[in-house]
Amino acid sequence: MDLPQTNPLLPRRAFALGGVALLGAAVTGTLGRAAHAAPPPGEWGDVPVPPPAGRSQLFGIAAPDRWHVFAGGTENAFQPDARAVMLHGTPRGWTRAVLPEGLAVVNDVRARHAASAWAIAAGRNAQERTDLLHWNGRHWTTVAGPAGERLQAIDLDRTGGLWATGFSGDAATVSVRRHGQWTNTLTLPESSGLNAIAAGSASDVWAGGIGNSQTTTTPLWHFDGTDWTRMPWDSQWPHWILQIEYVAPDDVWFYALEQNPLFPPPTLHHWDGSAFTVHAIPGPSDPVGEVGLMSAVGFLGSIAADGQGGVWLSSPRDPAHLLHFDGASWTRATPPVTVTAYSMTRVPHTTTMWAGTQIGTVWRRS
Repeated sequence: MDLPQTNPLLPRRAFALGGVALLGAAVTGTLGRAAHAAPPPGEWGDVPVPPPAGRSQLFGIAAPDRWHVFAGGTENAFQPDARAVMLHGTPRGWTRAVLPEGLAVVNDVRARHAASAWAIAAGRNAQERTDLLHWNGRHWTTVAGPAGERLQAIDLDRTGGLWATGFSGDAATVSVRRHGQWTNTLTLPESSGLNAIAAGSASDVWAGGIGNSQTTTTPLWHFDGTDWTRMPWDSQWPHWILQIEYVAPDDVWFYALEQNPLFPPPTLHHWDGSAFTVHAIPGPSDPVGEVGLMSAVGFLGSIAADGQGGVWLSSPRDPAHLLHFDGASWTRATPPVTVTAYSMTRVPHTTTMWAGTQIGTVWRRS
């Protein structure tokens, strides 16, 4: 099954294997029996938003404060008239934002301030058109990216720098934008690319991608403000870094897929400032080693830090639940509808969570 050209960032959370539509594998590792315990206080609820047309999906969501939310994706997905969608929530309610013409999908949204948000969007063919968009508090407009590069993932550091991974020919790149100017910080002669990035500060940035084979090391890099260092990923098989969630220098989460011929499901990894720990993700029931179907459309899930030392996770293996990991054990929460959350985020300095779903709806947990 081929991935649609309308979404250049699907590799962050999606997977397809040459015609194989359903993937299943054994879960490895040790899971506690706490999977049926009650989730943390609070429930996930559906939030009324302007309904996108036809088949719709929300791939990116950002909540810079308690009063503003940006959720982007696509409507009439996989159709000739597919259109990019950006929903904007304020204390006055939700509206649809006007986007530049000709865009088919918004893939990623980042915001630290309500009057300054960023997004990556694409036309029907991402290789022909991938736009960097900026919200100035009133309008979304196209902003120039690094010259000669097609952007793949973005994040904002705490000083306002916009970090971006991309492609330049056959090379993978990482660039940063400050005061309107782009600076290249890393160029790798690897066609696999860097599809995930997380920036804590100007001197603490992580970027990850996919290992091509058993002999290709998982590309995970860390920037200390001066140099990029390749980080060791201790595993027999290379991994695909699908998403990176930065909380603090000693608290970084990685959602990754092992490039094992048995196609195991993704795993959750944690960096404590000196070492990684690996946590297997439970399936629909407790037994370890259960073989379960992966998503028929290739979606692999998303994660977001909870503000209390743990992480929320959405998995297509268990769409009847949202999973929560507190650092030691897993619990399950029931979403408003049995569908998967394609994007999740937390409101800074709170435990309020937002999610955009595979059917174009928005959920909130407070």
